[in-house]
Amino acid sequence: TRSTVGRVVLMWIPIGMFFALGFEHTVVNMWLFPTAILSGANVSIYEWWVWNQIPVTIGNILGAMVLNGTLWYFTHTLQRE
Repeated sequence: TRSTVGRVVLMWIPIGMFFALGFEHTVVNMWLFPTAILSGANVSIYEWWVWNQIPVTIGNILGAMVLNGTLWYFTHTLQRE
């Protein structure tokens, strides 16, 4: 699309779908919490970052390292045997 409104809608649809599926992810929370705050939710930016964004980011990093790293390790080591 060439319009700004179309681009915004196209960005919000996949993020909203990811959130609707119940995944806890850094990118979803960067969309969800500011939207909630702008809509009048009783959440401060400090609370969002300390109690949600930082733990979720750490969980995403650890999950990627442990789960993806383990899968890649076993995939490549089992192939050689």
